[in-house]
Amino acid sequence: MGAKSLSKTTQNPEGGSNQSHSPPDAGELCDQTAQIANHSNASASGNLQTSSHGKSALLTEVTRRAMATEFAILLPPQSLDAVELAVTTLEKLDEIEQRLTIYDDGSEISHINRAASQRPVTVSNSTFQLIERALQWSQRTQGAFDVTAGPLVKAWGFTERSGRKPSTNEVETALAKVGYQHLALNREHQTVKFDLPEMSINLGGIGKGDALDQIADELRRGGLDDFLLHGGSSSVFAAGDQTAGSGSGWAIGIAHPTKPKRRLAGVRLRNQALATSGSGKQFFHHRGKRYGHVIDPRTGFPAGDLASLTVITDSAADADACGTGLFVAGTQEIELRSSEPWFPRAILIRNGKRQDEVAISCVGEINWADRPVDQATA
Repeated sequence: MGAKSLSKTTQNPEGGSNQSHSPPDAGELCDQTAQIANHSNASASGNLQTSSHGKSALLTEVTRRAMATEFAILLPPQSLDAVELAVTTLEKLDEIEQRLTIYDDGSEISHINRAASQRPVTVSNSTFQLIERALQWSQRTQGAFDVTAGPLVKAWGFTERSGRKPSTNEVETALAKVGYQHLALNREHQTVKFDLPEMSINLGGIGKGDALDQIADELRRGGLDDFLLHGGSSSVFAAGDQTAGSGSGWAIGIAHPTKPKRRLAGVRLRNQALATSGSGKQFFHHRGKRYGHVIDPRTGFPAGDLASLTVITDSAADADACGTGLFVAGTQEIELRSSEPWFPRAILIRNGKRQDEVAISCVGEINWADRPVDQATA
């Protein structure tokens, strides 16, 4: 995938009319604003439920609250006989969350964080593979995404899903416990070991995507080919087609970074994943200064010169981790790395000169459902 810039436009969303539903709070380090095109949001209130909606072709939605967000499976008309499969598959989220959460002392991740500084900790195959994948993205992004950033997450108050400005000393203390280079994995024995005292891992930047990948695999094993998954509308996996036999996949809206009900453009996905990273909605103020919820694990402070970044990959876990790391890395590092073999297709959104105005550029070929409107000379 090359680094060719396919479009560079400026758009004032106040002039647009396309809208999608606004995503619920993902409860993660960064606010992500990908949207499902032409679909109105349904409230789950923590329970599993289904709803049908749309214009000419109804979509049936099955939702479940997990990992501090709402997961949903959207079924097109040709997949309506798979509702029961969708319901039972989403129930597996409870087991996935129980393994990966830092909020349960009995989870595998909590066990690792308590003991891995003293000795190698044996973990399940699925957890080991996810940590290994997270470490790979930590290496590829040179620490812009860092699976060991748990102490920094805690220092900034994000473990409590809030936000606070830590002192310089608190940041330095946390940074001394962070560094993917000090995470030792033994594939033969499936063990995890920390080489620094008081290290910890937090899979918040990749765990939700991994859950989507697992759900997608389970649905396919059940014989379902056409469906759309999303986790809080922030991470998306599109399988097959929305319209039976069309080969056109699913239309996914890209939202304005600070006005999530406004669509800037739409892309088509088929057997692909998408994730959008940004801090447009999740932030806090301290003494008049705005702090976004995306922390650079290399410096310990908020980072990213983009308003938002959307990446498209084959895996939802890869999209989550890669998108977070590249958002943190920023425009200059993205330009330097965009020719590397692993680099995803990406949509970069920068703040414009006027309020709510944004500039959009791309890396790689984007399959647009509707292109960004060029209003640069308007």
